[in-house]
Amino acid sequence: MNKKRIAATLLTVLFSGSIWAETVVTVNGSKIDSSELDRRVKLTVAASQGKVHDSPDLRRFIAQATVLETVVVQEAKRLRLDKSDAYKAAETAARKQATEQGLDKQADFKQRWADFQNQLLMQAYEADVIQKNPVSDADIQTHYEQLHRRYNGTDEVQVGEIVTDKAEQATAAARELGAKKSFADVAKKYSIDPNVKAGQLPITEFVPLVDMKEARPKIYDAVSSLKKGQASKPIAGDNIHVVFYMQDRRKITVDSLDKMRDSMRESMTDERVQEAVNTLMQKAKIEPAK
Repeated sequence: MNKKRIAATLLTVLFSGSIWAETVVTVNGSKIDSSELDRRVKLTVAASQGKVHDSPDLRRFIAQATVLETVVVQEAKRLRLDKSDAYKAAETAARKQATEQGLDKQADFKQRWADFQNQLLMQAYEADVIQKNPVSDADIQTHYEQLHRRYNGTDEVQVGEIVTDKAEQATAAARELGAKKSFADVAKKYSIDPNVKAGQLPITEFVPLVDMKEARPKIYDAVSSLKKGQASKPIAGDNIHVVFYMQDRRKITVDSLDKMRDSMRESMTDERVQEAVNTLMQKAKIEPAK
C-alpha cells in the first residue's frame, strides 16, 4: 500500500482526557482499549531505535491512526474484500513464507499476523477504490488544462515576514529594509520569534500568487505588487505588527502534459483514495471514552 495515501487522511480526532481509560474510543461499535494503544506505542518506540519516545503526542497520533485503521478495515470487510481472490492469494503467500521462516512459532505471531491482515485489508480497500475510480487519460487532460490556465505565466513568490509586538518596531524594520539593509539582520533585530532570534530565517517556500490570493488575501494585498528586495508597509494584526519582504519572485512555467502525465496520474489517484477515506471517517461513529 502507498502509505501516504492512507496516512495523509488522518483527521484530527479529538479525544477527551481519558487516554488511560480501559476503553479509549469506540469506532462503529468496536472498542479500542488502552492495552492496544500501549502495545502499539511500545512497537513504535522499539522500532525507532531510540529516536521516538513515549509521549502524549505520540499516543494521540497512534490513537488517531488506530481509529483510521479500524474504520478502513471495517469497510473492507463490509465490502467482503477479505473474501476476494486477490486477498486470499496474498494472505496464503504470506502465511507460507512465515511458516517457512519459522515465524509462526514465535510467541507473538498471532498478534503480528492480525496486524498484517489489517494492513492487507487496507491495501485491498485502496485497490478497490482505485479500481472503481480509475484516473483516465481524459481526466488527466482536463486537469492539466485547468492547471495550465490557472498557473502558466503567473508569478510565484518567496516571502519573508518580520513579526513584532510594537508598531514603532515594525515601522523601523520596514524603513531599514527600504534602505536595503539585510533582511536576515533586520529580522533578527526586530522579530519577536525566538527561532528568528536564533538565526532561522522566516522565509516561505515559493507560493503561487493565485493561490495566495484565495487562501491568504490580506498577505496577497500586502505583497502582490512588491518587486524582489522590496518590503511592505507594516500590517497591524491581533496584538502584532508584520512587515512582509519579497525574497524572490519568478514566473511559473507549467511543464508539458507528456512530462507531467505520470505524476499527475499518481497525485490524482492519491486524491481519490484520500477522498474515499475522508468520507468513511466523516460517516464513522467515533465515540471517545467518557
